[in-house]
Amino acid sequence: MRTKLVLAGLGVATAGAAFGGIAVAADPTNNITAPYAQAAVNVGANGGISSRTNTVASVSKVNTGQYCVVLTPGIDAGKTIPAATLSNYANWGSEVRVSRNDGACPGNSIRVTTGTNGAAADQPFYLVVP
Repeated sequence: MRTKLVLAGLGVATAGAAFGGIAVAADPTNNITAPYAQAAVNVGANGGISSRTNTVASVSKVNTGQYCVVLTPGIDAGKTIPAATLSNYANWGSEVRVSRNDGACPGNSIRVTTGTNGAAADQPFYLVVP
């Protein structure tokens, strides 16, 4: 009987955590909380930031399908393994690639390159630095 009560209690805690995550995502300051990531950002095809953690200093679109995400000094981009994925607004057949401290971007940054069918193209994406 005790086991069932403990499991029921865990279920309530899990549901509460999920609701707490939704409230944070609705933060009108456009800052997001990513508790298990050093940095995270949601970038539009034009290079605009929809939401980000406070560890993302800036994002710039430097060319068609080429973006530079500069991290704050507390994170060493060269020692990270960034992961990017396309937004659900990206065109079908699109691709995304990431590199660290690329020469086309400022220091301490992640370069994100997007394209469609093998050619550079502006696409919206998410970047996470775990």
